Amino acid sequence: MDTSRPPAGRKRDPRTDVAAVEAVLDLVSNGATLTGLSLVTIAEHAGVSRNSLYRRWKTKDDLYLDVLDSINKPLPDVDGPTARADLTAHLAILIERTLDQRASSMLRALLAEAGAFPELHRRYFAEIVAPRREVMYAILRRGIASGEIRPDVDVAFVNEILVGPILARMGAGSAAYLDPAQTSRQITDLVFRGIRG
Repeated sequence: MDTSRPPAGRKRDPRTDVAAVEAVLDLVSNGATLTGLSLVTIAEHAGVSRNSLYRRWKTKDDLYLDVLDSINKPLPDVDGPTARADLTAHLAILIERTLDQRASSMLRALLAEAGAFPELHRRYFAEIVAPRREVMYAILRRGIASGEIRPDVDVAFVNEILVGPILARMGAGSAAYLDPAQTSRQITDLVFRGIRG
C-alpha cells in the first residue's frame, strides 16, 4: 500500500514510522480528534523530529491511512475445510481488532470525522476495507459452489449481516466482553440457519 519514496540520499528510519503510528493511536485513544491533531503534536508525542514526519508523510491523510492499515490484522487463509469455517475465522479476526481499544478508537474517529477527511474516508474503504470484503465474498461464493450455501443468496447482503453485529458493538464501544472464537461461531451459526444449502 505504501507508494511513497524517501528523498534521494536519505534512508527512511522504520522506527520513525512505528513511533508516529503509535503516537496517533495513543493520542486518539486518549480523546484527541483527527482534525485537532497536527503533525507537530504527533512528532512531539512520538519523540521524533517534525522534519522526519514531513519527509515521510506529506499530509495527515497519508499518515492516518498508514495508521488505519496498521490496525488491521492479516487476513486468514480462505482454503479451510468448509466455507463456514473460513467465515468463522475471518469474523474472529475482525472481533480481535474491535477488542483493541486504540484500534476501535481510531475507527470511530474516522467515522465521526468523515466529513472533514473525505479523501481519507474514501481511500480507507477502497484500499483497506474493500479487499477484506472481497475475501468474504469469495468465501461465500465458494460455499455456494460447494453446495454449503443456497445459490440464491445475495453475498453482499449476507456479508453485511455477518459483520454488522461486530461493527455495531465497536461503534457503541461495547465490544470488550466479546470472545473472538465463541462470538464468531455464534454469528456464523445463526446466519447459516438461513443460508445453508
